[in-house]
Amino acid sequence: MKKLACLCLLTSIVLFCCVQAEAAKLKGLWTTGGCCHDYKKHAPLLTEKIAQYAAVEFDIVTGTEQFKDKDYAKDYDLVVYDLCYAGEKDKDLIGNVTNTIKQGKPAVIIHCSLHTFRAIDWDDWREAMGMTSKSHDRFRALKTKKVAKHPTTLFWPEDWETPGDELYQTIKFWPNATALMTVFSPQSEKDHVVTWVNKYGDGNVFGTTLGHNMLTVGQDDYHRLLANGVLWVCGKLDDEGKPAAGFEGSGK
Repeated sequence: MKKLACLCLLTSIVLFCCVQAEAAKLKGLWTTGGCCHDYKKHAPLLTEKIAQYAAVEFDIVTGTEQFKDKDYAKDYDLVVYDLCYAGEKDKDLIGNVTNTIKQGKPAVIIHCSLHTFRAIDWDDWREAMGMTSKSHDRFRALKTKKVAKHPTTLFWPEDWETPGDELYQTIKFWPNATALMTVFSPQSEKDHVVTWVNKYGDGNVFGTTLGHNMLTVGQDDYHRLLANGVLWVCGKLDDEGKPAAGFEGSGK
């Protein structure tokens, strides 16, 4: 009888731990689509690879239609913006996006999102992201330089480079943003920010302009960088760059 009771107790503990682990998984909304990039390939690949480093599941949505609903992110722990809609002019739609971040919904910004919503002269989106950019260098090999110590980039190799990507030129870096990595441009003869964090209202933001095509998107270091960004904006990455207990990915 005692052995049976112990077995039942052990089974209950195991089941409880499994339920807790399942409950700990983050739920993210991955918004994507637009011109100039192979988003149909990038979105499923990146969401799968990120899950190897962070306990997160994503719903993938293409287009901007969902942004017409001011509550589009209410069922999610965070939103990833990996999209390219430069011509969008609906100020109410854009306002829903910026207000969602401002009110505290964590956000991860990727590549061409920096050039999205730029058809109107309105800086809310740029301030929300933490950086303003309107152009990029020609496609070429890029080598990053770390300029600040931060949990998301502690693992990042000092000699990391990609054989090809677009260097987005930093026009304005907003006051609440912190640059983490830069790349030098021989065209402008300046360093431009390629990875950063930002605080917009109550919202935590992680951003990177890296990720034009598979030369970068296919790299394991890039997957981990985005996963760390996901965890950090949600408060699930410790000061040593390790996932909080229960939020390790499937590849732990």
